[in-house]
Amino acid sequence: MTRANPLDPVTLLGADQQHIVTRAQLRRLGVPPGTIAHRLRAGGPWQQVLPRVICLQTGRLTAPQRLLAALAYASPKGREPQAGEVLLTGFAVLADAGLPSAGHPADLARVDVLIPGPRRVGDRGFVRIHRASGPMPGGYERDDGLWSTTVARALADLAPRETGQRRFRALCAEAVQRRHCELGELLDYLLARPGSLGMPQVVQVVEDLTAGVRSVVEGEARELLHNSGLPEPLWNPVLFLDGRFLAVPDAYWPHACVALEIDSRAWHLRPADHERGLARANRLTAAGLPVVRTTPVQLRRDPTPVLHELTALLTTGPHGPHSRISWRRAR
Repeated sequence: MTRANPLDPVTLLGADQQHIVTRAQLRRLGVPPGTIAHRLRAGGPWQQVLPRVICLQTGRLTAPQRLLAALAYASPKGREPQAGEVLLTGFAVLADAGLPSAGHPADLARVDVLIPGPRRVGDRGFVRIHRASGPMPGGYERDDGLWSTTVARALADLAPRETGQRRFRALCAEAVQRRHCELGELLDYLLARPGSLGMPQVVQVVEDLTAGVRSVVEGEARELLHNSGLPEPLWNPVLFLDGRFLAVPDAYWPHACVALEIDSRAWHLRPADHERGLARANRLTAAGLPVVRTTPVQLRRDPTPVLHELTALLTTGPHGPHSRISWRRAR
């Protein structure tokens, strides 16, 4: 009688899971502990990548294998996890969504995973654990079969650990600007976290987004204007001339009918966005609105000329077609 090779079902399992398996799965397939240990020996054909998690290959893990391994590590011991029981979150979600400030998915140093609060699992290796303070949020199954939080929830989970205000501000602005989440949804998640208003990075983002700011450079400009004593403009309002759409300037002072445009290829999502920005400024100028144009570099290195120009225009307005301009706040 020919004895069945216990590794045959392992091969099938590995092919289905990109060669990432758990010890519990191997035991359920009847693989003896001695066989597991032998194949995990130095120079053997398998490697242990995390506690309880094994790769049935040698060499560096691919980005998808790291995601699978992280979810396997964070899942309950000894049984198959239920759908959505543990979820990818943080940078693993934001990079997959294509947010520029999150980097490329293949370059992630850590994989963020959200687990239920009572679970006793800690950070290990490349896995960073986030605990739900309440019930686990509803996740969704990605095209690759992995379960993930939404972009808004991923940002909220990241907030306590992302203490650098600049990058967190950029991530939130990109998420809203690229319409990966609604503004209200993101604000709800950020403010629902206990102690969120004690986090400077969250307070800054909430203030920026509710004011209409949609990029890091606009946020920096907002700080500069505030510190200079100039009145707060509308950020990214929709302007109408005689009831017809005119443009969406970066900033606009309705009492003076003055617009501010911050020109930079680096801060636009695509070259076409930069071209649209130039066309927008030209439309405003053609309608008779004074447009103060600057760049992020100028605002950082020598903002005085821009501030002087704005001060002069704001104190001598209203200008141009003031009575013909109406506006709606950014959404």
